[in-house]
Amino acid sequence: MIYSFDILFAVFIAATGFASSWIVLDLAKALGWRGVPEPGAAAGALRKGTAFVLAAFAGPRLLLANGFASWRDGSVSLPLYGVIALVSVGWSMCSGVLVLQAAFASGYFLA
Repeated sequence: MIYSFDILFAVFIAATGFASSWIVLDLAKALGWRGVPEPGAAAGALRKGTAFVLAAFAGPRLLLANGFASWRDGSVSLPLYGVIALVSVGWSMCSGVLVLQAAFASGYFLA
């Protein structure tokens, strides 16, 4: 049996993941984040780690937005965009679980 609470909680987790994705990407844009200029340029471990974390949290928004733009241009079919959207939702649910676990661990939700 499927409970409506489980479905609502899954939607809440996905919304949390998408919101954190939008926030992280907008903060990175506002702070003027730039990637490594050319493929052969050396990057330190801190820069690579920061880029990895940024990509991990901003990925769902980038995937969904770029997939939608490609679908509007006609380079991606509608079924493929549906798969892209499902992958983006799954990825945002993973990010949402991480964000909610960090919020619970920090005591943010304590009364």
